[in-house]
Amino acid sequence: MFSPPRWLSYSAAVFALALIWACGEPERIPEGPAHCDLEYASPTAFSGKRKKVKAGRLRAGAAEARLNVPIGSALGAYTSRIALLGDGFYDKRDNELAYPFSPSVGIETAPRVKALALENGNDHVVILKLDLGVSYRGLVRDIELALGDDYSGKVIVATSHSHSVFGHFTGSQAFFLGFSEFRREVYEAILEDSVRVAQEAIANLDSAKIGVAYHPDFDPEDRVNRDRRSANDELAGGKQKDHHLFVVRVDTEDGKPIAMLPVFGIHGTIGHGSNMWASVDAPGYIERVLEESFDQPVVVMHLQGAAGDVSPVGSFGVNCSGRELCENYAAMESVGLKARDAILAVYEKAGESLESELPIEMMTRDVPLGPDVENLAVRDGALRYAPFDDVTIPDGEIFDEAGEIISPIDEFNAPAGAALCFESPIPLPELLLPGAQDVLAGTPYDRCIRVDALAGDEAVENLFKLKFGTPPICDTLFTTVSALRIGVTVFATLPGEPTTLLVDKLRANSPAGAEHTIVVGYAQDHTGYLLLPEDWLSGGYEPSITFWGPLEGEVIMERSLELIPLVLSEEREDAMELGVPYVRPIEEPDNLPPLDPAPRLGEVPNELPEGLLLRDGLELHSAQPSPSIERLERTSFVFIGPDPRKLTPRIRLEREVKSGEFAPVERRSGRYVEDGEILLTHTPLPLHREEGERTHYFIAEWQAVPALGEVDGLDDRFGLALGRYRFRVEMGETVIHSNAFEVRPATLEIAREADDGDDAVFRVHYRVGEGGFRLLSLEHHSSGAMPLTGAGVLTVNGASVTADGEGRVRLPLLSPGEAYVFKDRFGNEGSYTFE
Repeated sequence: MFSPPRWLSYSAAVFALALIWACGEPERIPEGPAHCDLEYASPTAFSGKRKKVKAGRLRAGAAEARLNVPIGSALGAYTSRIALLGDGFYDKRDNELAYPFSPSVGIETAPRVKALALENGNDHVVILKLDLGVSYRGLVRDIELALGDDYSGKVIVATSHSHSVFGHFTGSQAFFLGFSEFRREVYEAILEDSVRVAQEAIANLDSAKIGVAYHPDFDPEDRVNRDRRSANDELAGGKQKDHHLFVVRVDTEDGKPIAMLPVFGIHGTIGHGSNMWASVDAPGYIERVLEESFDQPVVVMHLQGAAGDVSPVGSFGVNCSGRELCENYAAMESVGLKARDAILAVYEKAGESLESELPIEMMTRDVPLGPDVENLAVRDGALRYAPFDDVTIPDGEIFDEAGEIISPIDEFNAPAGAALCFESPIPLPELLLPGAQDVLAGTPYDRCIRVDALAGDEAVENLFKLKFGTPPICDTLFTTVSALRIGVTVFATLPGEPTTLLVDKLRANSPAGAEHTIVVGYAQDHTGYLLLPEDWLSGGYEPSITFWGPLEGEVIMERSLELIPLVLSEEREDAMELGVPYVRPIEEPDNLPPLDPAPRLGEVPNELPEGLLLRDGLELHSAQPSPSIERLERTSFVFIGPDPRKLTPRIRLEREVKSGEFAPVERRSGRYVEDGEILLTHTPLPLHREEGERTHYFIAEWQAVPALGEVDGLDDRFGLALGRYRFRVEMGETVIHSNAFEVRPATLEIAREADDGDDAVFRVHYRVGEGGFRLLSLEHHSSGAMPLTGAGVLTVNGASVTADGEGRVRLPLLSPGEAYVFKDRFGNEGSYTFE
């Protein structure tokens, strides 16, 4: 989802729009898309050279890296972060890069780009997975161009749909309200990283085997994901979510794992619009947890299925009630842990059907949309729109006596499209479809805002501080679908947020069979939510982000479905003789100030300046970490770095392995502990550039808890290895280290709850101080007082005792002055003295 103006300040925004339209009617749209500068991609590679699709020996290669997008960029997918609505503006820092959105202030988990390259001597494909909110056709094409003509139409760019990763990458003005304005500086960084990782995956190609397995009833108890769309429950016959799990497994020929691709739908919305630390959210944590199921680096790429109406289900995580600048990152990780076992079981099943020789074919095709109504007909033309003229008042009859949609549909009369179909009517008739306030009143059509009433209007653009372009918005006229065949399995991409009923229909009609058809959403481009017409007419939130009304989703689904028999045939058809039309990303350089110099790069300040942004009650007494901390406590390191637009510092945790010698702390997979466990916060001082030369301060924050993949389970996270640690900071060629600090055992808190005859009942718990952010339990909040549960084996005065599920133990009463000393299995200790 990108969250539209729901409007946190809905009434204020409507009032502002009313003032604008009180001054005059919006201009009519120009005839035709003459203002759109469309380019055509090259035809699909090999379509004119190799006539037959042949099986061949499989080679595969994979790679991964961080996306080097600067802190200070906007975070995408929540419109509430726009200045008009106000989420995420923590201080008064300049936000030239993010403008008009709130600037990101740090990184919790760094967004990644991952690639899987496959080839069999007859065809090849690169599947890229980026931690971005949505995909964008211009980026797909630029990656193809960088890889060469042989990759035209052979690249899939799928995205995670986290709502806490960077924006600015889409040139589609239709989605500036969700991702802020296009910034070439950000776009080129993403493009460069994507191309480099794709090329690395291609360079890693080696003999391989691939298997696919399917589970039709994933997560039946809704522990991982859930149906969030209640508006269509009657249509769907009750609650229905994406419960179809596919897992693609790629191994070397001698059986070593290369990559895992779990596919199912889940939104990345544990993080809120007020969160301004970049985070991969639930979809990314599914990958991170699965990565640590292996003893070597394996590229895990979660691909989205029908996520349009599916939300994540997190555990308790941390309790942020009453805390400022607190986000529940722990709940994000919990989603991955709850999904892990079911996914690994299907991964093992995929290992039973590994193949090393099989056919590969991929096709890419354009989908022309509006304003030509002939492009928007579905079901063999049985369901279509009446001609668009922006004048004719509809008859108001939507369904016939049998409950079927009446065709042609005359209610959606929008020559430039219509969007932001809110869940409540808009009292501004100048913005709406013809007849919205009379014959359409009370229907889903009575609240859609005409695109020509928004795009190109100076007053509207001044209100939102964004340029939407001339209507119809060029990027809404076409979109892109692809199909990929690997053996008997077909991947069908959808350029938007596919909903469950639409994906179920595509799979049910696939000539490959539903159990061999993998639908990948949020891939190749973005058009908004994709719903069946009957689902769109059920109302609710999702129809608010569509541009061509109730038929748009099924139009795109049908075009994707049409590619499947082509990739299944033995002939190598030309999916698009003229190539795929698309709008080039904006070429002009960004209008941004020059980079700040960094004369103090790598300095650790002796005195802390006022104005540092401190997350969740963090108290700083020195730039250096506290000399000694207990397990579960947090510490920090303050240093001076570069302008983030030049470089983002990379932090690594190190542990002393022998006197004076430190080594990186590693996860089970061999990856270093760098992010997720280490939060990075940035403050430029002074906040305003015009107040003087700016210094860029960074705070690395760590909680003394084992890293994901460092220990076996959550119960072991109370037993971080004791010893001396330090932070390593890399800033290009500049490398600095913090002072070393000691980690000592945690203090157990002991409460005498009651006396029962000759016994006393004690409650033993850990105390997680304010600001803790790591996941420690799926059954309790990972903050405040946490009872001993799975780690409930204790020694009390040397004797073994087991606590109950709430950390309670029953012990004989002692005489005054006598004491019980409690120790858990990690050596964390507490005592109680009788009075």
